[in-house]
Order: sequence, then C-alpha cells, then structure tokens
Amino acid sequence: MLVENIVAQMLVASGHKLYFYSNSSRDDAASRMEIDFLIAKKTISSRHNISPIEVKSGKGYSLSSIKKCLAKYSGMLHTAYVIHSQDFKIEDGIVYLPLYMTTCL
Repeated sequence: MLVENIVAQMLVASGHKLYFYSNSSRDDAASRMEIDFLIAKKTISSRHNISPIEVKSGKGYSLSSIKKCLAKYSGMLHTAYVIHSQDFKIEDGIVYLPLYMTTCL
C-alpha cells in the first residue's frame, strides 16, 4: 500500500490523472480483477491511449489481474505496465519498470 501511494504521487506529479478499475464479481472468478492505476497517454497512436498499471512491491508476485485485463480489453489498451523493484524488461506484452522510472511514463 505504501509503494502504491508513492507511485500515485509520482504519477500525479508528472501530470497524470489517475483512475482505477475494480470488478469484484462474486459469481464469475474469471472476470474478477483490480487494476491499480489507469492513465491516459498524451499522444494517441493507432491503438487506444489508456495504459493499465500494476504496482508490485515484493519479489514474488502474481499478475493475474493485469493478464485478465489484457485478455479482455487488449484491443482497447495501449501499453500495460508493471512497476516493481526489479530491473527493466519487456515480457508477454507487458513493460516492467523499476520504481525509479515511474516518472518516465
């Protein structure tokens, strides 16, 4: 929770309006997900300009929500990001950014 607040402050300081997505369906576990932040990119490309962001503070984590989000809304999203404490990488269409690179979004 503390790291999410730090990331939120960094995103707001960079000029982003923050949104989130939550679907806590009791009936359908496959559609249950929570995305920490949704931001709108300033430039519009051939894809839409909404980017989902998940913040992970530990080393061992799951990405079930962002993967469900990409599976369901992939045609409506720009780049998906995971902000974590490890190195930069791109894997399975998700950009993994170290915490200090949050201001680059």
